[in-house]
Amino acid sequence: MELRLLETFLLVAKMENITQAAEQLNFSQPTVTAQIRTLEEHFGVLLFERVGKKLYITEAGQRLIGYAEKLLLIQGEAQAALQEFSYDKVIKVGLGTAVAAHTLSPVLQEFQKQFSNVSVSIEHCFDIPIAVKGILDNSFDFAIIHDEISNNRIMQFDIIAQKLMWVAHPCLIEKYGSDVWEHPFIALKQGKIYRKKYDKLLKEKRVRPVLEYSDSEAIRQAVLNGLGVGVLPEVLVKNDLVEGTLLAFSNAPKLTINFSVIFHREKTFTIPIRTLLEMLAEQANIDSNLLEYIRDI
Repeated sequence: MELRLLETFLLVAKMENITQAAEQLNFSQPTVTAQIRTLEEHFGVLLFERVGKKLYITEAGQRLIGYAEKLLLIQGEAQAALQEFSYDKVIKVGLGTAVAAHTLSPVLQEFQKQFSNVSVSIEHCFDIPIAVKGILDNSFDFAIIHDEISNNRIMQFDIIAQKLMWVAHPCLIEKYGSDVWEHPFIALKQGKIYRKKYDKLLKEKRVRPVLEYSDSEAIRQAVLNGLGVGVLPEVLVKNDLVEGTLLAFSNAPKLTINFSVIFHREKTFTIPIRTLLEMLAEQANIDSNLLEYIRDI
């Protein structure tokens, strides 16, 4: 038995008029009559009697009123109690690079305005395999990475194309000049995705880094201290360039790196996860099918 039939029953009992009840429910009169008849067949009793043009509730109908009100009250209480489980309490996001946090941060500000009761737990992954493992074992709802994934269980969509800037401290340029290849060089360790972007160039120019670090922020600090030239994502050094604490080489090779979103192909998205992904898709500065994919599933 559908509880909406009890809602109809209670309104008819209150108004003692099927036509008026139908108007208030925005139903047709035959629909309300059919619903009352369905209830009567279910219980095997007559709930209303019609004498002339007047509708009277029967003794059985009177008895049902109390139970109907209790059932609908319990339904309302159940909906309220379970409402807190309708959204994720926490959205788990893996970041394959600390730089990805710069992509996520402005989106999170807008997201929190809409879902103040939902927390976003962000975990930095030391390498891509950790991010992939987190997707496959559902430790992450999605991840933002900067490498290509080859796994048929994982969906991947590019969202941001980020320029890599060749930067140095002004005092270093004053000392060595404007030719980037005349400077001492600071690089990420071998195997890192940024390093792959310029490693061939270093070998061609026979440049051996004077320092190697495992993350971009460490390189930025070393560059700010005047220890050498670094190749860093524009978003990481944008403020430094504006303030003049770092200078970019205009004649350096043009390099870009793509950031992408990955998630399990069979992942079920809750409303908050879907919304957060849509916000990321709307921030994309390159062609991406992420928004269309999310809205189609």
